[in-house]
Amino acid sequence: MDMSQYRDLFVSESHSHIRAFNDLIVQLESKGADKSIIDELFRHAHSLKGMAATMQFASVAELAHAMEDLLSKVRSDEFTLTPAIVDLLLEGSDCLGGMITVIESGNDTMPDNADLTKRLTGFTPGSTPLPSPATAQPPATADSAETAPGRHDQTTSEQHQFRQTDSFKSVRVRTEILDRLVNITGELITTRHRLADQAQNCPEAQLDEPLGQLSALLRELRDEVFRARMLPFSFIAERFPRLVRDLARKLGKEISFRIDGKNIELDRGILEEIAEPLVHILRNAVDHGMDLPEERIVAGKSSCGEIRITITRDKDHVLIVVADNGHGMNPARLISRAIEKGIIDGAQAEAMTEEEALMLVCTPGFSTAETVSDVSGRGVGMDAVRSAVHNLGGTLSIKSAIGQGSSFILKLPISVSIINALLVDCGRLTVAFPVNAIDRALELSRRDIKEEGGQKVCSLDTRSIPLKSLNRLLGQPAPHGGAASAPAIVTSISGTPVGLLTDRILGQREIFVKPLGKPLSRMPAITGGAILGDGRIVFVLDVSVFA
Repeated sequence: MDMSQYRDLFVSESHSHIRAFNDLIVQLESKGADKSIIDELFRHAHSLKGMAATMQFASVAELAHAMEDLLSKVRSDEFTLTPAIVDLLLEGSDCLGGMITVIESGNDTMPDNADLTKRLTGFTPGSTPLPSPATAQPPATADSAETAPGRHDQTTSEQHQFRQTDSFKSVRVRTEILDRLVNITGELITTRHRLADQAQNCPEAQLDEPLGQLSALLRELRDEVFRARMLPFSFIAERFPRLVRDLARKLGKEISFRIDGKNIELDRGILEEIAEPLVHILRNAVDHGMDLPEERIVAGKSSCGEIRITITRDKDHVLIVVADNGHGMNPARLISRAIEKGIIDGAQAEAMTEEEALMLVCTPGFSTAETVSDVSGRGVGMDAVRSAVHNLGGTLSIKSAIGQGSSFILKLPISVSIINALLVDCGRLTVAFPVNAIDRALELSRRDIKEEGGQKVCSLDTRSIPLKSLNRLLGQPAPHGGAASAPAIVTSISGTPVGLLTDRILGQREIFVKPLGKPLSRMPAITGGAILGDGRIVFVLDVSVFA
């Protein structure tokens, strides 16, 4: 019987089993020998073994069977759960994940898992057991306090949900089809703007009412297409508990990890782009931010630190906050380090606010690590984080208190394909600022613009804001002199408010952003392009490169 037609379904469900297995095993390690979790782990291993055997993937079935046998001995109290068993099960889960990836790629050459299978089947107890639930003092779990008691019920529900593959209430749709639907919706919005521009030249055509109806339908279509592309944050967060756990053990630190709001949804494209930046932040939090147990005790803290990711929805934005209760960052030390590396000079250091000093960690090449390790120290991680966030039209800010910990706040749009933008004329170009990247727009008179230390500035909310010429930054001719006022777009660059002077502000417009091909894609200030209703091309700017 030809089973190849079921390969995609097998791969999808296998990945679901493995993700759930990893999540449960990390929970088990922090909670102790919880029987309900052990039972759930056994069911996942058993299900994966059965599916692999049906699909005739013998090596996968053999490894899953060995894990199932070991869990069966723990389940029947023949073996006591130990750290050694946990490590062995996680190693088996990693190996299964690699094998499923090989199957997904269509490659028939499986990695050799004979040694691992032998160690699983021949395992004998000999390590210190984990505490039982009755005596353990577990760190916070990955769920909020309100939902923690129902964690097993939720996991069981999720398990039941992905087994119901024959349900007619939902269907599997390839991601490229969803991407195509977004493209079509964006093109329809562009066409609608073209019709609106044409209608202004033909008032007798009486197109206002049908155009209004078309706009309403397009908004509804856009919302539905975006909803179809939305995925919960948990889609990328499955590996985070394991990452923190493994790195903490490697560095000799005790850390509990939790995620609040992981069911909040974002566009699939944003989730894909933000996954690695969050890994950078988590690795830095474990390596740089968290104290060793003995250091925490000396400081009067619990030996076990905490790292928490909190996700909240705010209208058309999502806030992702990664916070730790470690030793925090010292702004004075960051400034001193930046001066040593020649990143800033003494005058710049004197004028820096605390927020600006904290944002120095995002400067290319900046690091406070004394030595380079395989975890951090090269000064590239946080720079990559800031670039990724800004490329998505979001913002990054940092808060920290010495001795209390640090928080990294990522403010991201729900979607990046169709955005609200402020259009601006700049020389021969029309450029677009994502609305969420703008603090405000100003119309400055000539007397509002002053000079301080050779730098043009203006006053805003009792402080001086540096002004830069957007025309000069983009290599465009300067605006003609004699104008009574100068438009300025105020945005935050590296945490510092900056006013970008330009020719003319055209207004706000919903635009469909497309990626640019070479050579335009090499321009650091431009993240994409769009076509207006009259056929003009606009470029979407990344203001972070103007620092």
